[in-house]
Amino acid sequence: MIKHKVFISYHHKNDQWAKDKLISFFNNDDNFIFIDKSVHDGDISDDLSDEEIRQKIRDDYLRDSTVTILLVGIETKNRKHIDWELYSSMYDGKVNKKSGILVIQLPRTYPKYFRAAHGD
Repeated sequence: MIKHKVFISYHHKNDQWAKDKLISFFNNDDNFIFIDKSVHDGDISDDLSDEEIRQKIRDDYLRDSTVTILLVGIETKNRKHIDWELYSSMYDGKVNKKSGILVIQLPRTYPKYFRAAHGD
């Protein structure tokens, strides 16, 4: 089975529980579905400029991922790097190729609609 390299974009402080649940559900003793390419707390120095942080995420994490999963919580829209991570995931550059994006609304956002992009 081919394992996709997955970048998970989320608000670390509020939504770490959701990422942990996702990882434990899909990557356990019975299953190992994907390789987590996400940024973990402490991986990138807070002393770097925004541009240096973004370059590091793009070149070290997004570069060889094939799918980006966005976990949408109640404060996701206020996170300064999430919109940039999504843009970078959709951008088809010479070195960093675009990847698929899967959006998952977390329960506290009270999702009302469930849709699939392809057919019924």
